[in-house]
Amino acid sequence: MKKGKIILLVVLVMAAIAGAGFFGLKYGVGLMQNGLVANYPTVKNIVHGAATEFDSTATITLTKADDEALFDYLKGDLKSDTLQFSIPYYGRYAVDLSFRNFRVFKNEEEAVEVWLPACVLRYCELKFDGLVVNGKPSAALFKSDSGTDIRTKLYAYLIPVIENNKANQKAGKLAATKALMLYFMPYKLDLKVYIANQQQTLPVVPGANQTVDEAIKEAFNP
Repeated sequence: MKKGKIILLVVLVMAAIAGAGFFGLKYGVGLMQNGLVANYPTVKNIVHGAATEFDSTATITLTKADDEALFDYLKGDLKSDTLQFSIPYYGRYAVDLSFRNFRVFKNEEEAVEVWLPACVLRYCELKFDGLVVNGKPSAALFKSDSGTDIRTKLYAYLIPVIENNKANQKAGKLAATKALMLYFMPYKLDLKVYIANQQQTLPVVPGANQTVDEAIKEAFNP
């Protein structure tokens, strides 16, 4: 009987230790998760650094009614009422948090919600030596007395066009979403990302919502 009591006591002590360890671990995980959510500077840097870069070409149909000054500059000696011109560019799209606020918090379901402003064209460089007007290389235009004015007019006309490229904006939003997934989801946090008030669909990202083993199996067994 005495031996049975000793065994029971040992079992109870071990259960208490295991329970304390479990609750201590759960408490520690909770603290870590809350720390991730509260770390605004890190979240800001992650989003700000998640840029998508493009080397592409803008192809534009231009009439005099669209922009008379630019049309006259590009037309030169061409006899046409409509110009088709193209110019290569380098663009960088990302969610810009330099002067914009964002929100990060846990909702009532303990999921992390991140609310971000729109994805924008953060940087753009036109490659003037690649300008083609109506199928004719036209970089020589920039060597004329009007070269500086032409550059200025091209930037003014093309920046809004390039910035509103839906495919490039989508890629920029996807980059920000993936970066946030890799920050939060490995720590067993559910995540909802909103950019310009639109909830983003979370893609499959190895290391976030897919294990590395699953990614390898999928790659070799499509």
